[in-house]
Amino acid sequence: LVDCNNFYVSCERVFNPKLNRRAVGIMSNNDGCIVARSNELKALGVEMGTPAHHVRHLVERGEVILYSSNYELYGDMSHRVQSVLEEETAGVEPYSIDEMFVRMDGFTPEALLAHAKTLRWKVRRYTGIPVCVGVAATHTLAKLANRIAKKHPGYPGVCILHAESDEARHLLEQIDVGDVWGIGRRLNERLQVMGIKTAWDLREADAKRLRRKFSVNVERTALELRGIRCLEMNDL
Repeated sequence: LVDCNNFYVSCERVFNPKLNRRAVGIMSNNDGCIVARSNELKALGVEMGTPAHHVRHLVERGEVILYSSNYELYGDMSHRVQSVLEEETAGVEPYSIDEMFVRMDGFTPEALLAHAKTLRWKVRRYTGIPVCVGVAATHTLAKLANRIAKKHPGYPGVCILHAESDEARHLLEQIDVGDVWGIGRRLNERLQVMGIKTAWDLREADAKRLRRKFSVNVERTALELRGIRCLEMNDL
């Protein structure tokens, strides 16, 4: 999974470098709330969805810059990122405006890491958009690998997650089950009651029991965490 970092803000920065290292927020269609934040804005404690008028005092002091959404620009930049990925991979499956699954078949483990790093560099070089790359055998694991690449200091921008490795176990034990792709708030609460608190717990849970108690989608998620591919883009 290739995920563009702070995508809307990054798009604005491509055409206005003065925004680099500034606390920048992008507002919703009616300028009512903040829907995208730079890392600098996050560091100020401004949450996603914060009403824009709550930070007007920071804007007036010059500490924060707010922009109206420019979806035409964001769509164009998304297509540029996709074009680079299509030239460098075996196929691209767009998931959202700032996330794309790509196929990376045929690489040895050593070459896979090098290619993932090159992919990240080329997207930044040719579009100006910073991305993180998460590589794994399934969509669900790739999402988690991308999360690790973005948030874990030991994986600066790229994470390759091998389902059966000790490394994968160590990482999945640190990830709350509510942060697994497809596990919403209510489902998270029900899983917590069952003692399934981490991504590793979900991976190790009895898949058939999960299907009986919840749904086939939860069963598939658990299997995907084991490296068994169950989801295709048509299922998402």
